[in-house]
Amino acid sequence: MNSLMSGPALFIQPHYDDVPLSCGGTVALLAERGHEPRMVTVFAGELVDEMVGPFAAWKHERWKVTDAEQVLAVRRAEDADAARALGAPVRWLGLPDAIYRGDRYKSDPELFGTLMVEELELAAHLAEEIRQLPEWREGMRVFVPLGVGSHVDHQLVFEAGRHLASQGAHVYAYEDCPYAIHTPAGVAARLTALGSAVGEPLLVPVGDALETRLESIACYKSQVPVIFRFTTDFRGTVTEFALKTGGALGPAERFWPVRPHGSE
Repeated sequence: MNSLMSGPALFIQPHYDDVPLSCGGTVALLAERGHEPRMVTVFAGELVDEMVGPFAAWKHERWKVTDAEQVLAVRRAEDADAARALGAPVRWLGLPDAIYRGDRYKSDPELFGTLMVEELELAAHLAEEIRQLPEWREGMRVFVPLGVGSHVDHQLVFEAGRHLASQGAHVYAYEDCPYAIHTPAGVAARLTALGSAVGEPLLVPVGDALETRLESIACYKSQVPVIFRFTTDFRGTVTEFALKTGGALGPAERFWPVRPHGSE
């Protein structure tokens, strides 16, 4: 049996949609087999108008939801629906998304650029917060984003995963979608940047669970038109990518073992 497919598992997503988009089939299979996977959305803090600068306001306009409270309500409702579709309860943490963290990230080039040094401490704090969650079990497998696409929040959660690996947790990085779909070279670029921080990839055949993943993605009604603006058929796009990933195995999702700090 694939070592990823037994026992308790905690799927950490930076934003409200990252796990369903990237590895929802694996979550659904674990739930179907009675392993009771759990999801945690990290950057899901309370939102007030004062936190919404010009860049964040532009993002809200693209989502067609502009009131701060409404943004929070809509996104949490979508996340809850997607979690139910996958069969994995979700917990929301109180950290603010990068676009709400003051003047640190004020444009897409900054948002998809270098993680600020002062935020590396936040990664260590996040790792400790995850270990204190009621869902935490010693010996559980933890899934974090690989960081394809270089979104700073994804990079930060990956770094938290390395801290957890340094503390003995079994940590795996999932292939961030849709970044890996729209910019295939981004996977190779991220792996090059990480070097020996990750091991050789593992594949999880998702078979019939792919349809459940697609249904969970569809729950994010405010996000799908923006996330998949490059296509009119997100279901076909995700399915094609999963088939390409799995090859002879059929539709699959890909994960990389995350190595502790100091293992390079």
